[in-house]
Amino acid sequence: MIQNNSTFIGGHPTWANACVGENGFPDYWDYAKGFSQAATILIDLVLHERGLKHSVDELVYPVCFNMRHSVELRLKGAISELSRLESLRSRSFQFDLSGSHDIGNIWKFFKNKARSADDRYESIIDRLDKKISDIAKVDATGQTFRYPLNTDSKKHLVDVAVINFVALKESFAELEAALDDLHRLNRYLRDEYSWGSFTNRLSRKNLSELALLLPPRSTWADKSFTATKTMIKDKFQIGSKELSDAIKCIESHFEFSPEIEILIPLLGIKEADIHDFFGHWFKQHDLPSDKDPIDLEEGEWCLDKMFEDLKNSSRIQAEVWSAVQENITPELLAGLSALFYFARELNFSECYARIYELGLKEAQEAFSHSTDFIRKKYLHIFDKTNAVYNILRSLYFLRKPELADRLVATYDLDVKFSWLDEARSRVLFRKPDYCGYMI
Repeated sequence: MIQNNSTFIGGHPTWANACVGENGFPDYWDYAKGFSQAATILIDLVLHERGLKHSVDELVYPVCFNMRHSVELRLKGAISELSRLESLRSRSFQFDLSGSHDIGNIWKFFKNKARSADDRYESIIDRLDKKISDIAKVDATGQTFRYPLNTDSKKHLVDVAVINFVALKESFAELEAALDDLHRLNRYLRDEYSWGSFTNRLSRKNLSELALLLPPRSTWADKSFTATKTMIKDKFQIGSKELSDAIKCIESHFEFSPEIEILIPLLGIKEADIHDFFGHWFKQHDLPSDKDPIDLEEGEWCLDKMFEDLKNSSRIQAEVWSAVQENITPELLAGLSALFYFARELNFSECYARIYELGLKEAQEAFSHSTDFIRKKYLHIFDKTNAVYNILRSLYFLRKPELADRLVATYDLDVKFSWLDEARSRVLFRKPDYCGYMI
């Protein structure tokens, strides 16, 4: 039983209670950020006071220990993320995260594994290498700033002599920024590989690069295509089987197939269906321009107007449902829903296919119940004030710019959405800089 005078307990005020253990599920990232923030706070304190109140000669040890330990934890967290990434690729990966404290060895292990896992790690490795090597030279195992003497009773830091707090702050800020980018890249790649668009040696980025080198699919019977395949195999250091696997992936991929002039049809829905939906949607919704200022003034509340609006909405919905119900199929309903909801996740087109598959199951279930179930599912999308916005963004992302532009022209939407040119150029869908490519 914990007594009131115990040290590690909860109490009041409750905002001062830190969540640890299984309460909050902290991992390497949380521990590392705690140590790095402690180092930064101490550095800023000393610099603000110009060392007059808190001695640089004393605080240098907790500052540098916290910095170094934060980096060790960050690297172990990165290795843990890399292990998950390699697991997605069915590759073996072993490292004793708890048993190793030599930051030089940890960094060397990560560099070798990361470079073989994905070439997008290279630029971040270049940013980190010098600074982590500096730490490894001064404090490889985390003992230098922890104790005044080493295990042979020799004084630490004899060859260093002076450590400047301004230099520490600047260097550690650069190191933290690069480690933050590494963390973001790890999480991004984990998501990317989870969708399965890769081969044994080629990443999704490599597949996008390879697609740009391929001629139109209709010309592959030409003799010149043999030379193209040889060039590609030499460039990516792959064999014929892996090239074949890569081409199969490209041919069936919403984002890559347009590069070889293959257009994959939308799932469950045709262009005419989308035009019909837009036409019906505008019967109920007014679409302001996103360039117009938002009116923050509250209008006078009127019960009669509210009931009149509800009556009009109900009448329009009844008319729309009467017009569309005979043509609604599970596939059309799922296709419409997928275009709407995919706009929330415009990163990977595989997500669009997943949303469609799940939506199709739900739609088929709705069709097995009653017409009212189907009506509710259709009108759920119809009622959305952002339906046109979402569907257009999904179409541009899925490489359907001609269809999207026809909708824009038909409903005069160029004056409504300021982002259309960025969608057409695909700048709107650019991957983060640390991901190294855009499709």
